[in-house]
Amino acid sequence: MKRRVFLAAMLLVVFSVQHVAASDNATTAVRPAERFGRGVVNILSSPLEVPAQMYVRAVYYSDTSEYVMATVGGFFEGIPMGALIYFPWRLAAGIYDVTTFAFARCNRCLINPPYLSFSPRFLEQK
Repeated sequence: MKRRVFLAAMLLVVFSVQHVAASDNATTAVRPAERFGRGVVNILSSPLEVPAQMYVRAVYYSDTSEYVMATVGGFFEGIPMGALIYFPWRLAAGIYDVTTFAFARCNRCLINPPYLSFSPRFLEQK
């Protein structure tokens, strides 16, 4: 068992060192350590997508609509959006970043914004 853990750790170090050296290339946007950290943060913060989406959608609809019920509707729209769409999406993006951080070709972030946000600006982007 100790031998397998040691072998896995050595392989991780070998692949990480190789791609840290390759990450100085201009084609790589995000360094492996940053991607690993982003993945861990996304995994840990993924349950917070439910209250974040509730707040973001309520603020967005209060800013874009003149009706008070739009704010309430946005609040209740955030519950299924956070629980069924953004929570698993952020969790999957975090797992993807953690498992592929050592590979220089897999440096694209799967979710926008890359970290949990309580700002409704990402709803306005197309």
